[in-house]
Amino acid sequence: MLLSMEHANNPESGTVRPLRAAGAIDYGKILNPESQTFYSGIGAETPVLVILAAGKGTRFGRDPKCIQPVHGTPLARHSIDAFRRFSPSPVVCIVGYRCEEVSGKLGSDNIYVRSDDPAGGTAFAAFEAFCVPALMEKNPALIISMGDRIVPSSIFRRIWDVHRAGAKEADLTFLTAMYEPPKDRGKGRVIRDAADRVMKIVEERDLSGKDAVGAATCAPRCAPCDSTEGNCPLYVIRAATLMRHLRDLTNDNAQGQYYLTDIIESISREGGDVRTMTTTVTDPEYDLLCADVTRAMDLALLEGLLDSTGGALFPEESEVMEAARMIAADRPPGQVASIARQLGELTSIIEQKKLSFKPDRPVGIGLSGGRLRIAFMHPDMGRFFGPAWQMPIGAGHAGGEEQIVVLVQPANDRRIHLFPTNPQYQETMNFIPSDDEVMYPGEDILDMHAYEEFGTHMSENVLLSLGYFSDEELQERTRRNLPLPPPSLWVMNNMRRPFALVSNAIASMRTLHSGNLGARVQEHLGRDHFLGLRLASTGNIPQGGFSSSSAVTVAVKNAINALFDIGIPPDLLVHLACQAEYGTGVRAGSLDQATEQKGQAGQGTLISSNPKDNYQVLGTYPVPTDRFQVIFPYSVGRDREAWRWSWGMFAEAVTPGVPLTTGEMRKMTGKAAEIAAILMRLPLDTDFFKQIEADLLSDGRLSKTNRSWICEVLRRLPLLITQKDLRQQIHANRTWYIDQLVEVHRLNRRDAGQKADMTFSSLLSGWRDPLLRRTTASGDIVEEKGIPLRAIVAYLFGEVAKNFRLIHDPERWIDLVTKSQRGDRCVNIAYDTLPSREEMESELDWEEGAGGPERLNLWLERFGATPFDYNRGLDDESLSPDHPPEFHRLEGSNFFRGLALIDLAEAMLKRAFGDDAVAVRVNAAGQGDYFQLHIDVHKVNANDVKQFIRLAFYRRFDLSPTPDFVELNPGGGALGLRLNRYDCLPQLIGQLHLLLKSTPNPH
Repeated sequence: MLLSMEHANNPESGTVRPLRAAGAIDYGKILNPESQTFYSGIGAETPVLVILAAGKGTRFGRDPKCIQPVHGTPLARHSIDAFRRFSPSPVVCIVGYRCEEVSGKLGSDNIYVRSDDPAGGTAFAAFEAFCVPALMEKNPALIISMGDRIVPSSIFRRIWDVHRAGAKEADLTFLTAMYEPPKDRGKGRVIRDAADRVMKIVEERDLSGKDAVGAATCAPRCAPCDSTEGNCPLYVIRAATLMRHLRDLTNDNAQGQYYLTDIIESISREGGDVRTMTTTVTDPEYDLLCADVTRAMDLALLEGLLDSTGGALFPEESEVMEAARMIAADRPPGQVASIARQLGELTSIIEQKKLSFKPDRPVGIGLSGGRLRIAFMHPDMGRFFGPAWQMPIGAGHAGGEEQIVVLVQPANDRRIHLFPTNPQYQETMNFIPSDDEVMYPGEDILDMHAYEEFGTHMSENVLLSLGYFSDEELQERTRRNLPLPPPSLWVMNNMRRPFALVSNAIASMRTLHSGNLGARVQEHLGRDHFLGLRLASTGNIPQGGFSSSSAVTVAVKNAINALFDIGIPPDLLVHLACQAEYGTGVRAGSLDQATEQKGQAGQGTLISSNPKDNYQVLGTYPVPTDRFQVIFPYSVGRDREAWRWSWGMFAEAVTPGVPLTTGEMRKMTGKAAEIAAILMRLPLDTDFFKQIEADLLSDGRLSKTNRSWICEVLRRLPLLITQKDLRQQIHANRTWYIDQLVEVHRLNRRDAGQKADMTFSSLLSGWRDPLLRRTTASGDIVEEKGIPLRAIVAYLFGEVAKNFRLIHDPERWIDLVTKSQRGDRCVNIAYDTLPSREEMESELDWEEGAGGPERLNLWLERFGATPFDYNRGLDDESLSPDHPPEFHRLEGSNFFRGLALIDLAEAMLKRAFGDDAVAVRVNAAGQGDYFQLHIDVHKVNANDVKQFIRLAFYRRFDLSPTPDFVELNPGGGALGLRLNRYDCLPQLIGQLHLLLKSTPNPH
């Protein structure tokens, strides 16, 4: 069977011809076709190892070089085993001389392709790998290695990470070595240009004076004879990319062979992304990777090398070193020291509490810090998909707790065991059943809309099984005049308890059904195979706007992904983590999870929340920390206490005829942009922010054309609409929405209809008609029932406009943060009517006898507070497309995530220190918890501001937060890794301490 291209076997000696004409792609050359189904077959998601082992090796007697025994194992088999420890995936071996014997010695678990010309060169052998049809059909990433090399697992993993780093994987990544003479003799030399970009590799035997001079003109360091950087043959490249560049290679060189290294010049010439990973003499793997096996005595040297280093023969040792390196990479030393301590704490607790982790079984480790959102609050909602300026955070010293560390191991008792070390998060029971049907999403759970209903129902069931009370039970008790349990036992207030987070982390992974990745998920987590898990966790990220719950979800997913070697890529982990949070009542985009998963320590990046962009970084901007300092005071608990401090804006519980709870309000506002997109029929292949993105990125200003477009969008949205009328308007667009699903998502009409109905149901669930008060332009206070859709969507446009101005004009920092906060304001308070700073730092006569929320209300009423007019400036006349407003100056709009208590704090601070010296902003989700306080340190001392808050705010309203102000430190991105034995954890902790000894003081 010939599957191939033009070819002619045994080309005439000295004939120069392209590889496509010299090599044959023939399915019949596969020696063991049945092997193509091994390791779940070849798929697009997991890498495939290609071993080039066709040569004889003229100095090794009868047996080919690749099967010469080293420590009792054939030479090439060491790399195969090391690769399988990194990724249990297919291996393709190109064999030639004594092929039957080679395939027998290297093992029956590989795919063997017989080469037509074992002396044809490395590119010729790589070309023959395409005899395996799935390489072109599935386009996996290929890791190409030589049969006479030993590559440790750590190198496979590291070069794979280099290849996939960033928003887009490289076109080619290859290994280089800074060779010590005489090891550089005979090596292909890496030629780089003045910008350090790889141009090509020149084989030493092909160097000519012309080549050397030409290379030297690129950059002084590139002259091949002077450079010690050489090729160390290991390559990562997509199958389709490899084929495209192999086809036209020729054998026009001194050896008359087809060099695989020639593809580097081909890709570089096209402007492709060519990356390198370089080993140097100080690396523990250097001698192993640079060991040439050309003579029989080299085998003895290799034996000795493996004896001295452990190498591939002792995977636990190299595995521990690699795990430590991954944890320490791109993390501040203080965070690494903290993680080492947390791992020690977990192992001690597991032993003390007899949590039954098995010492000889694998363990998954998941790490995730929280995130600091510098600016852009709430624009990451679905179908708006605006960006945010944020960075990952973590512990700043060894005693810190500001990241989540999770250990995971399989259990076989059909239970999910969870033990958080923090007593605050422990339940009366530390396990739940793992086989409850509500925890297994069906194949109809295809998107976040469908998952929201499924996950919410699952979370409620999990919490009910742990002794919490449902909304229905609370309403029934109220109806029967029975005492209510404390709010700490209400389901609605505990949707993000650890068991709910962990259950959703697992269940959202189960929504992967298709392809090799789906098969691997179902193999380990599916209903027919999953027998339970044991989890122990530690860490205490501050609650209230720092993504503490997201960090738990992200850490658990990374741990499970690593434990079972599922291979879910980072961008998909971000999507699944966001989906999981939909099941816990959080309705937002993926910005937080993207920052936690992919962020880098100390970098404040503007990151896209749009999954179509794979959460790409839109820019990195300096934060003017020399001029402005941000501190985080506390208000009150968002879900349990905020309603008391809202001046009637929020209700305690879901009750007909009263305002929304904080949770209901978050759900309503979180769905507003998706609702608006349907009402105005915004095509599914675009989103609101995408229309104005380029404009704002260029200079932070909206053109008149874009401002007019925004006006047209807002004018098509109702100022006020009841949920009943909104449902009718949404359903009036059902046919259009189905057409869009068919056109954009390529669904058939039946599936599109089901998805449309599920989406519409999701958008209208979880909230009731809000009851909101506002002060009209005439000064009247009115109460309105219905969703102020135009004000909510206008907020999103206004927020990105204000914050892009902030980025591009940091001199106006305080003014623009203040303008941004208007979009989350509950009440207007004229700060200049308040008492003086000195008076506010003491109790006033008229306050005596009132405390807590009662005292807040007294202040609001005494100083003439009025409900914020969220519709101000949003009437049709004010939004004339002919004379569009400047949206960074928008007076109205609101996202309803503020709190009256925070509004009063803002007024008090501006009265005490000046309107241009301080600015307040809700932090992330808002509605309470910690909030942001921006201070111009050129105008006021931050310690004076803190003392004022302690005296005038905390003491006045009986607030005793611990800590009183959050101090944040930069941290690295999330990580998942696996150790093959739980009892290797002490070695890992020890290795982390060794690494820390060579770094600056970690405190």
